[in-house]
Amino acid sequence: MRLKTVGVLAALGMLGTSASVWSFTAQAARSPKVSPEITLTTPPPAVAVEASFRAEGLLTLEARLGQAKVRADAPGEALLLASVGAKSDAGAAAAPLNLAVVIDRSGSMKGKRLKNALDAARAMVRRLRDGDVLSVVAYAATTETIVPSTSIDSASRERALQAIDGIRANGETCISCGIDAAMAALRARSGMLMRILLLSDGEATSGVRDIEGFRRIAGNARSMNCAISSIGVDTEYNERVLAALALDSNGQHYFAETANELQRAFDRELASLVKTVARDAEIELKLAPGVEVEKVFDRSFRQDGNRVFVSMGAFSQGENKTLLVKLRLPKGPEGEIRVADVALKSLDSATGSRLESSGQLSATRTLASIDPNLDPAVSARLNRTGTADAIEAANQLFNSGDAEGARKRLQQKIDEVDRAKKTAEAQGARGGAVSGDFKRQAEELNKADERLEKAPAAAKPGQAPSDTQAGKSGVRRNMEMANPFRL
Repeated sequence: MRLKTVGVLAALGMLGTSASVWSFTAQAARSPKVSPEITLTTPPPAVAVEASFRAEGLLTLEARLGQAKVRADAPGEALLLASVGAKSDAGAAAAPLNLAVVIDRSGSMKGKRLKNALDAARAMVRRLRDGDVLSVVAYAATTETIVPSTSIDSASRERALQAIDGIRANGETCISCGIDAAMAALRARSGMLMRILLLSDGEATSGVRDIEGFRRIAGNARSMNCAISSIGVDTEYNERVLAALALDSNGQHYFAETANELQRAFDRELASLVKTVARDAEIELKLAPGVEVEKVFDRSFRQDGNRVFVSMGAFSQGENKTLLVKLRLPKGPEGEIRVADVALKSLDSATGSRLESSGQLSATRTLASIDPNLDPAVSARLNRTGTADAIEAANQLFNSGDAEGARKRLQQKIDEVDRAKKTAEAQGARGGAVSGDFKRQAEELNKADERLEKAPAAAKPGQAPSDTQAGKSGVRRNMEMANPFRL
């Protein structure tokens, strides 16, 4: 391939106070192809450090503090929000995929469930591009690599389809065994966009069984820049395990109650993969002296001294992700306090070029009174975590037999979101991304409530609502909807 070395323009400017400052929409145009040896960086800002900034490139980085002013006479807290987005019309990845499909073949998959899973897998194999790499692992109590790491062409595609036809259901369920085999297969290739697509219809009965153990597995996948996207088949799987695997590895979680939903999950994954514009993205926070991390919301992180590293995974066209961190600030004299440098590092999926954007955030210490309201974008993102927490808490209350308490928890959060939305609109965030964010939270909370409301009416005499098909389906659909609020 002929390589051209070109310059990349990047801009860094202070955000205004209009409603547009709260938009998460990426504005960056796709950079032309460059040599993999070149590191692209955003020039240092030419203006004073502020409480927000925007840096444009292949991925657009926006960062802001929840409040521009903090108390000077006592230690305080600050919320830091970083938003990363890829333009919806950015060029799609030219790099091949390294995909591992991991299929549950335990005894409970026998019949329609396995047929639907194999149909969906075959459809995906037919749509892979020549040059993509495929592995297929089937797991029960043990694993079998049905298709070893194979570059796809017309001949190997047919061999893979024939191999998938031979999968039969039998035995117990070792989900961790299947993932381990998939990661081993993916390691056979390098420099590619990696993804594990995991299907399960039940609880793990051997191997790793606890959520923390699965989070460690997700962390192992994340460390090799591989996301695990999980698909729960029908209504007997452990939705908390599959959701945790996806969230902690930068993947997606899907609930497939029907054959059509299973096929749509495969289709969405493949569409996202072939439209990937950047991969191996990571945010680095360099904390100013005296600034400490209190909490990183919804994402795993590693820390080395005053540097905090958070993996953000791959970005497809139009995709946006966020990082929310609570920081502890030291007290000190009035005036500016440097809070953190924020840097985004990633690889261009088409060329493998290293990319970087960065900026700096500071607040103002003061002894004067401070507006207690958060920046509307930060408030919306903080409420998203609260919305996901409320949905999961309602699910747990419902499963424990407290259907009324579950619905009260959801209604409480609906009221909180409504109040936060009104406060944001009073600050000028009427319409646009922030208002839409609050609206979507309220809509999903109401849908979660409606799902749980249907279950008691469907219960037979003596049957718990959580044991009905409507109850099981509602809980799993709620979890599928909750996970994206944490991204």
